[in-house]
Amino acid sequence: MSDNKMSVFPDAIESVSNAVHQNLPETEKETDGVLSTVVGFFNNVVFYPIKKANLTFRYKLEAFKDDLEEKIKDIPEENLQVPPTMIAGPALEALKYTYDEEELREMYENLIASAMDNRKLSSTHPSYVDAIKQMNPLDAKVLDRIADYHQLRCIEIKFLIDNSKRVYTNAMPNNFCQELYDLGDPFSISTSIINLNRLGLVKIFDGTIIGADYEILLKHPYVVSRKALFDLYGKDITIKKTDKVIITTDYGNAFIKVCMNKEI
Repeated sequence: MSDNKMSVFPDAIESVSNAVHQNLPETEKETDGVLSTVVGFFNNVVFYPIKKANLTFRYKLEAFKDDLEEKIKDIPEENLQVPPTMIAGPALEALKYTYDEEELREMYENLIASAMDNRKLSSTHPSYVDAIKQMNPLDAKVLDRIADYHQLRCIEIKFLIDNSKRVYTNAMPNNFCQELYDLGDPFSISTSIINLNRLGLVKIFDGTIIGADYEILLKHPYVVSRKALFDLYGKDITIKKTDKVIITTDYGNAFIKVCMNKEI
């Protein structure tokens, strides 16, 4: 890193670090105030994760400095700036509770790095911090995979009991996507899709992708195994399929570009 960049980088790190350290004493003060009115159980159990996060993150700031330095090394000197406190402060406050989760840590670090590049500032929205705070690592993996495809075929399957109006509940997740299947439990993946839709990062709607084969999804081993499981109840079952499409929104595309450092 050039001398000019090195002159900016300490100011940026100081700005980010100060945002954290200014919050830590206040957090501890508020916590101690609460602890004075409750029994020792809360001190040792309920508030332990908060105090641990405050203490351990101080030792991880050095690692964060190295990560951030690597991420901004290719920013031209004339475009490097101290990140706005309205982004850096909340991002670092949230990061200390998720630092050990690689996918979430990467998004926070990418967000701060983008805020240090004046070419990206217009697309670096403060609300991204809140979006990441409401995601778990699986949500991040699912969003990353959806970004790879730009749009995904998805189906909702219901097992209808013949000669009745009844449906087996919880037989299949609300959203089943073959391209996401390897990421984890299908029900958890469906929950991630619904959460990403709630956050405005993706959109789910009924319809089909032109040229995409939806019928073949009914032959997927997972669908076949679930059908076999419910066949054990001894009732004849008819499968009802609703075709869907999952796409990233404009907000999601900007989020992916900034927080995942990924073109879409």
